[in-house]
Amino acid sequence: MARVEIHQLTKRFEGFVAVDALEIDIADGEFVTLLGPSGCGKSTALACIAGLERISGGSIRFDGEDVSDLEPHQRNVAMVFQDYALYPHMTARENMSFGLRQQRLDEASITRQVETAAEMLDLGPLLDRRPAEMSGGQRQRVAVGRAVVRNPAVLLMDEPLSNLDAALRVKTRTEIKRLQRDLAATAIFVTHDQEEAMVLSDRIVVMRAGRLQQIGPPMEVYRDPANLFVASFIGSPAMNFLEVETGRDDGALHCRLGDQVLRLPAQVAPGQVPDRAIMGVRPTDLMVGGDRGLQLQGEVFLVEPIGPVTYVDCNVAGTALKALCDPDRAPAVGDRVVLDFAPGRVHLFDPQSEQRL
Repeated sequence: MARVEIHQLTKRFEGFVAVDALEIDIADGEFVTLLGPSGCGKSTALACIAGLERISGGSIRFDGEDVSDLEPHQRNVAMVFQDYALYPHMTARENMSFGLRQQRLDEASITRQVETAAEMLDLGPLLDRRPAEMSGGQRQRVAVGRAVVRNPAVLLMDEPLSNLDAALRVKTRTEIKRLQRDLAATAIFVTHDQEEAMVLSDRIVVMRAGRLQQIGPPMEVYRDPANLFVASFIGSPAMNFLEVETGRDDGALHCRLGDQVLRLPAQVAPGQVPDRAIMGVRPTDLMVGGDRGLQLQGEVFLVEPIGPVTYVDCNVAGTALKALCDPDRAPAVGDRVVLDFAPGRVHLFDPQSEQRL
């Protein structure tokens, strides 16, 4: 496998900048996910790494070797696509061995590598079936097997789970992560699904409009978002945001929402804060009842039971906030409730720059 160094990677299409000076250093054996909404440049960046798109600027290095101008077959990468891209007239065995035959490997080596990959992916009983005789999840596993059987330096995956139903998506992503660890493969995964990114990745690269927004371990990106976009994109349910007026007294930061005032202690409050800021609190950190330090009052207008937990939507000074509550003690629509949260779970953002304060 290989270390991948992406330095100031830029890709333009007739004046439109699809990827803008992307900078990532991926360690040998690391699983990194490019995450962002549709049109953010993540798939274009992956195509550039694969050699399917010529870069407009910057460089791509595998283990220190500049591969920016090499053809795809010269880079020793393997790619798993969203639509499987299997040959319909070939069996799973033939699809998986096709690339090896193109490399003119001997039959014994081809058989050994295909059967090893098939065993890892539990494809043994399917090797003599054609794609039309397999389910979507089985076809996706064959596509993954075709990629890994070549022992590539870098494994690239472009939204490979998006065509699967929810239950099969969870099962297949577990298989992909286990396989990547077993192979100690360097993997770059593209998705718009933040849950997939959180579960699979060693690190997440959040992109927006072609630019890198934040890179880090999943929980670091979740707990310490660099800006308003990352905070809103990562996490389900999405983070609550409130526009507040700010002021400082004896080191504490006062945040006013309507006639309610929150006092952030000095050890939590940032040093420089504008007169108006955007406060963010995740629904999972905002509880109905409790005594953890900060409180807001609101009126319930929706109750959402989802099994082990219940979410309530409240009107707080004209702002809708979602909070967590004990499903056995859920309030009713129209009830007045106290929403409680810890000071350490508060995020403040500059409304102009959108950067976290």
